[in-house]
Amino acid sequence: MLIATMLVLAGLTAVESTIERDDAGVQSMLNEESPDVFLAKATLQQYLSREVRKDWDGTRRLTHAKALSTIAALKKRTGTERHSLAPWANKDDQVKTFRFGEAKEIAPGVVLVSVSEDIFHQQEQGMSTDDPAVYILFRSHGGFLVGDKKSGVELGDMSADSVRIGYPGWADVQVRSQARVEARSGKHR
Repeated sequence: MLIATMLVLAGLTAVESTIERDDAGVQSMLNEESPDVFLAKATLQQYLSREVRKDWDGTRRLTHAKALSTIAALKKRTGTERHSLAPWANKDDQVKTFRFGEAKEIAPGVVLVSVSEDIFHQQEQGMSTDDPAVYILFRSHGGFLVGDKKSGVELGDMSADSVRIGYPGWADVQVRSQARVEARSGKHR
């Protein structure tokens, strides 16, 4: 009788352990990122890693063409490239380390990623830590490109409407068209 009781208890423990693993697996699947969020974060990882290494050609390649046009127009107008996506022009502040926070897709082909940055300030010869920033990434030519950086902002401070209004046409037209087709047919990406 004692052996039978022990076997039953061992079986219940194994079933309970399996249920806990299954619950963790379901929760993990629920917390998984969409493919677009994953790709946008991978692009931003490359962009920021290149910025830390001062690989300015690499950062430019990962910067959206419209952002580069904005930087060029700024330089033509003011004589300087002072822009949040022109780290090569800012000799005073340099990102040294960064940590990703939340990320969300706010529209088809548009992803926001919050980042905490540790920045070295040349003039003060000091480091600020955990400076918040939100990067806006757009799907372009089959991948993602960095479109803008909002320093001192948290993810909750950004709205889909403000990005839609401020960056019309920055995401590929095909992405927006595909999303409309899928919405009409009831399919989701």
